[in-house]
Amino acid sequence: MSLTYSAYSHKDSIHCAIAYSSELCQIEDWLSVLTKTYAQHPSNGLAKVISYYLTRLIKHDDFTAFASQPCHYFTMLKFWQQQIA
Repeated sequence: MSLTYSAYSHKDSIHCAIAYSSELCQIEDWLSVLTKTYAQHPSNGLAKVISYYLTRLIKHDDFTAFASQPCHYFTMLKFWQQQIA
């Protein structure tokens, strides 16, 4: 499992997995940027930021209504929490 895929459900932000909430799409786009940066420059601080944004996305009011595969986000959160030293 690549780092980018682990923190983001699709590679190139062509579409948003949470298509009906612009705020959630913005968080997904930000996660894409963060995970691509982490792939090039891994750091504990960046893993914490990624974990924070995944938690924020999961706790969002619209998450359960619009997430196409919510269990993937929980798996990604667990992965990133394990990356924090």
